[in-house]
Amino acid sequence: MNLKQVPELKNAILDLPSKEKDKLLLRLINKDETLVEHLHFQLLEDENDLIDRVNIIYEKIDNQFNKAHHLINQININRSHRQLLLCLKSLSGLVNYHVQITKDKTSEFELRKYILQESFNRYPYLFEKNTVGENAEKLYKYQAGRLKLLRTMFDKFHEDLQYDYVDELRKIDAFLKDTPLKDELIINV
Repeated sequence: MNLKQVPELKNAILDLPSKEKDKLLLRLINKDETLVEHLHFQLLEDENDLIDRVNIIYEKIDNQFNKAHHLINQININRSHRQLLLCLKSLSGLVNYHVQITKDKTSEFELRKYILQESFNRYPYLFEKNTVGENAEKLYKYQAGRLKLLRTMFDKFHEDLQYDYVDELRKIDAFLKDTPLKDELIINV
């Protein structure tokens, strides 16, 4: 049942005494952990808390890459492509949750950029030009999507903020030029 389908119920809820509405609201909010955390962030936290949250995610990213390191190697490239893809998807989930809570576009951009940089810096051999295979193609397709998202976010930034990131993005683009992802340059300069 939807409130739009039963306008009488909506009106009855709106006519409830304020105290009753508050009780109902708190009960509903308490059923959604993400909403509780979002409200906590929005109502009780400040810029320092955002910095702490972002630093915790950086640590989690590094820890996850370190845990996956023994599974990602040059010995079994096919399996390594698959393992890196699984790792990247998991890390993307961390960032997605952070964005759900904070709605902060700058930290989202920084975290997504960091994940890309780390994947390229730690595992450059997985992005060599002549690498083929189903798992490689899946990884490249996923990374192409991440690069496109980063490019879209970068393009929406104010030019002053773009200026802050342009050198790092050029480094990513320089790496991409020698990979199967050469058509996915971020700043295309």
